[in-house]
Amino acid sequence: MSNFWGKPKQNDNLVSSDMIDLHCHILPDTDDGPQTWEESLEMARIAVGDGIRTLVATPHLFRHRTDNLGEVNERETILQKVEYLRHLLHQENIALEILAGCDFPLSWEALKLFSQDRVMTINDGKRYLLLELPHTSWPLATAEICHAILLRGITPIITHPERHFVIQEKPEKLGRLLDLGCLAQLTAGSLTGMFGRRVAKISRHLVQNGYIHLVASDAHSTQGRVPLLSPAATLLSRLLGPEEATAMTATIPQKIIRGEAVV
Repeated sequence: MSNFWGKPKQNDNLVSSDMIDLHCHILPDTDDGPQTWEESLEMARIAVGDGIRTLVATPHLFRHRTDNLGEVNERETILQKVEYLRHLLHQENIALEILAGCDFPLSWEALKLFSQDRVMTINDGKRYLLLELPHTSWPLATAEICHAILLRGITPIITHPERHFVIQEKPEKLGRLLDLGCLAQLTAGSLTGMFGRRVAKISRHLVQNGYIHLVASDAHSTQGRVPLLSPAATLLSRLLGPEEATAMTATIPQKIIRGEAVV
């Protein structure tokens, strides 16, 4: 993996060996992630080798990322696949805890599914939810939809804001969502240069100015976007100190999994 801010040392003791990845597309045949159980297992091995001990499987709510209510990754389906992956991990002696979640798109159509109990929140706790904004636009209803989710007692976690074109130019827009009560999750590879120097610079800016609460892999495969957190954790240690790096990769994710308050 390319690293804009310098290559972390293998023996860097600033990185926790009990990290939690709250955003990973590891379930097969659900979205644009892996297509086979074998690839899912290989992703799990990569995660464990990196020091990740808990991973939340977060397929996109819609299989093809369009608001097609006939292509929903149903809550029960996600739970069943998570349970089967746990079985395979046990068989393969891979020490990784798998929990359920989903990558929820910002839309009124998707919001309707809450009333039908079809949306998988993080760890099925009905307390936190990964929320993905449209990549190239900022809908007028963005704050209104976030507020509607918050009114249900669920905290939206804005995913990869550093890669959103509007936030790149106007980070204060993310700040307004945080003021509402949302959290923000940075992609680990963004900080280490996977998406280019500009995104790495923006990531550093967001981290150092208090916009980011946690870091996750948003992994999709065994090649390219893989489930790694330690390179980003090392860079966070250098930027903010080891305590803050541990908070973003372990402490805060653990609170989210438990349904506890973060801020």
